[in-house]
Amino acid sequence: MALYSFKGHYPVEQIDNNKGWYEVPAKPEAPEGKEVRWENAEWVVRDPKPEDRPGFQWNWNHGEMAWVECVYLVTDSELPVIEPIGEVSSMSAMSAVSTL
Repeated sequence: MALYSFKGHYPVEQIDNNKGWYEVPAKPEAPEGKEVRWENAEWVVRDPKPEDRPGFQWNWNHGEMAWVECVYLVTDSELPVIEPIGEVSSMSAMSAVSTL
């Protein structure tokens, strides 16, 4: 069974008449404890994503072919909600401009 990719997109078995399709290698088998992903127009056999911890997340670095832990800014869920001052009608806004 041949697989084809359209300009690097995930491989499929059937193609249409558009230009840009090319044949890709068959999906490899993943050894136990690994996963196979289509990343940057090629099959990658890699470890599953490690579990994130507070303030950090794991991102796949394709150049190094490795998971890299990065700082992830945690936002405060207790931020105050700022209520709008009120509605401004177009007439009052126009009169304010005309008095300048």
